[in-house]
Amino acid sequence: MSELKGKEYLDEYFSNYPENSALRSVAEFFLSFPDNDSDLESIIGDILRGSLDEVIDMPRTNRFSLDELEKTEKTYIGTKVEILFRDTFELKKGVKLDLLVQGQEVDVKNTIGSNWTIPIEALDEICVLLQTNDNKSSFSFGLVICRERVLNQGKNRDGKRTISKDGKEEILWFVKDGSLPKNFFLHMDNDLRHQILSPRGGATRLANLFRNFQGEVITRRLVECVARQKDYMKRIRGNGGARDILAPEELLILWGGNLKDKKRLKVLGFKGINTEHFVCIKKNT
Repeated sequence: MSELKGKEYLDEYFSNYPENSALRSVAEFFLSFPDNDSDLESIIGDILRGSLDEVIDMPRTNRFSLDELEKTEKTYIGTKVEILFRDTFELKKGVKLDLLVQGQEVDVKNTIGSNWTIPIEALDEICVLLQTNDNKSSFSFGLVICRERVLNQGKNRDGKRTISKDGKEEILWFVKDGSLPKNFFLHMDNDLRHQILSPRGGATRLANLFRNFQGEVITRRLVECVARQKDYMKRIRGNGGARDILAPEELLILWGGNLKDKKRLKVLGFKGINTEHFVCIKKNT
């Protein structure tokens, strides 16, 4: 899935829903945010991956899946997403809602299910909608004005409502079924997981990870999870780190924070690479 961005897409949406014109300035803010080194899909994907990983907290809990979380922990995912979303886009908190975007109050709603719960205070307000599927490594990101007509009539005991089937047709999508950075250990078989994580040394564990996932983007958070040490970045570098272990195998670890490495990754077709990303490739690639 590629981003649904550009003037033609917005014009088509607003020709269908002229009464939703209040969304335009907010939409233009998000669509204009990426620079030459990023794209909206990778920016949002990183926010969601980071939020999920921080709540799962694999280094301290040895958990890999959302299914292993307590119910109260799952409710915190939305709060974490809101915090990282606001920080990433350098937005202020609204007086009433989660964000202030182009002078407009905007709420952030994330779900790991199939629908969003909309509180009373968000009625007739703009909402950022984020939907995450960790099992399928996918997510969606859009905007909607939570008018009466887009909401189901039923309420939960807190008075919250969900978006109706017809209401979902009114969502202004930026990314639909986009690529969520992979939860590596969730999709890994037990033998490989043991092979990667069983060695005592953090550098050896990281070398095992990069060796087995060549050509895939590895996040800094995953590096921290596997290294399980405070100075986890040291376990990648030379002087006995994963780079030295992999060098005799003609394998290189490239980092998005190094301009030369980043340029090489861009030539190889990687998009949205930043300082949070590492990729292992063959030396002659």
